[in-house]
Amino acid sequence: MVFVACGLNHKTAPINVREKVALSPATQDFVLESFLNLPEVSEAAILSTCNRTEIYCDIQDPQVILQWLAKEYQLSRDALSPYIYIHEDHQGIKHLLRVASGLDSMMIGEPQILGQMKQAYQHACSLGAIKTELRPIFEYVFSASKRIRTQSGIGTNPVSIAYAAAHSIGQFFTDYKSLKVFLIGSGETASLVAKYLRQQGVEHFMVASRTLENAEKLANTFNGQTVPITNIAEYLPKADVIVSATNCPIHFINKDLVEQALKQRNHTPMFFLDLSVPRDVEEHIKELEQVQLYNIDDLQSMIDKGMEERRHAALHAEQLVETELNKFIRKHRSLKAKQVICDYRSQMQDLAQKELQRALKKLSAGQCQQVVLNEFSERLVNKLTHNPTAGLRQIAKDGREELFTLAQYLFNTTTHQSSYEEIS
Repeated sequence: MVFVACGLNHKTAPINVREKVALSPATQDFVLESFLNLPEVSEAAILSTCNRTEIYCDIQDPQVILQWLAKEYQLSRDALSPYIYIHEDHQGIKHLLRVASGLDSMMIGEPQILGQMKQAYQHACSLGAIKTELRPIFEYVFSASKRIRTQSGIGTNPVSIAYAAAHSIGQFFTDYKSLKVFLIGSGETASLVAKYLRQQGVEHFMVASRTLENAEKLANTFNGQTVPITNIAEYLPKADVIVSATNCPIHFINKDLVEQALKQRNHTPMFFLDLSVPRDVEEHIKELEQVQLYNIDDLQSMIDKGMEERRHAALHAEQLVETELNKFIRKHRSLKAKQVICDYRSQMQDLAQKELQRALKKLSAGQCQQVVLNEFSERLVNKLTHNPTAGLRQIAKDGREELFTLAQYLFNTTTHQSSYEEIS
C-alpha cells in the first residue's frame, strides 16, 4: 500500500473541467463510499473546494484512481487524464503540506484551505474512512503547516478568494455605502465576502440560502434581510451586486432572468460575482449592457497584484516544507524501527521466559543450582543467537558484504574487524 494525493486544481484544469468533478455536501458521502468500495483502497478522504478536488488515500495501485474517476463522473479517461496529477508516497505528503500551508492556492497564503482540509479529514473520520495509515499523516500535516505559516510569514495579513472578490466590486463601484448586495448562499465564502464589504462601508444586505435558518443567521450578522430561495427573481432587480456561492449543480441565474431585472432597474448597472463550482450564473449574461460578471477564474489577475511580499514569504515556506517533509520521513522511519525493535524484543523475551521456566522446574526438582544455571545460560545464548548466526552465514555465502558491514554495526562488532569470508 502507498499514500497517494491525486486530483485536479485551478492550475491544472479550467473551470469547465473542475465543475464536472466538484462535490456537493449531498454527494460527498456517496462518492467517498464508492471509492472505498474499490478492493485496492483501504483508507481515503476527499477534499472538494471551488479550486480543487483531491483524493488522499492508502492504495495498492494508484492508477486505479484515474479509472475510477472517469467511470464515476462518466468521462472518458483520455478527456480527464491531462488535468489529473498523482503524487505518491513522500511526494504526496509534500503536496499535502503545500496545500495545507496555502502554497498551492490561487491566492498564496490564504488560510481557508487548512480549515477545509481539516473538515474533509474530520468528515472522513466520522465515516470510518480514516484508520491507522492516514491518521498520523494528516495530524503531522496539520501541525507542520501551522509552523510553516508562522515561521515564513506567509500567513501574515492573510487574503482569500473572498477578499479578492470584494476588491473586484470596488473597481466598478466607488460608493460602497449606497450599494445593495444580494448574497445567494450562506457558507464561509459568502460570509467572508460580506465581511469584507461591510468593512468597506456596505450597509444593505439581502441573503438567500437553501436553508432558511442559515440565511437568517448570516443576515442577522450584517443586519440584513432574509429572502426565500424561491424568490430570487423577485429580489434580483433590487440588487446592485449579486454574490452567488452555492452548491447548486445547475445555472439558476440565466440571461432572460437578468434581462428582466435590468428592465425593472431602468438599466442601472449590475455586478455579478459567481464564486460557485459548478457555476450558478449563465455566462451569456456578459452580452448584456450594464452587466459585469466575474467568476473565480476571473479573479486570478487581481490575485497576482500586490503579491510580491507573499511570494517572498512563499520561497521561505517552500524551504520549510522540505524541512518538515524530512522531519516526517525521519519520524516515520523511527516509528517503523520502533515496531521492528518491539517485535524483536518480544520474541527474545518469549525465548527467555521459556528457558527460565525450564530452569525453575529443574531447580524445584532439586537439581544442582550451578548445573541448572550453567545450562540455562548456555541454552539462552544459543537460542538468542541462532537466527542472527544463520543469517550471517547466509549473507557470507551470498557475498553480501554490505549486509555484513551493517551486521557489524548493529551488533557493535566492528572492533573485531571480522571478514565475512570467515563466517562461511
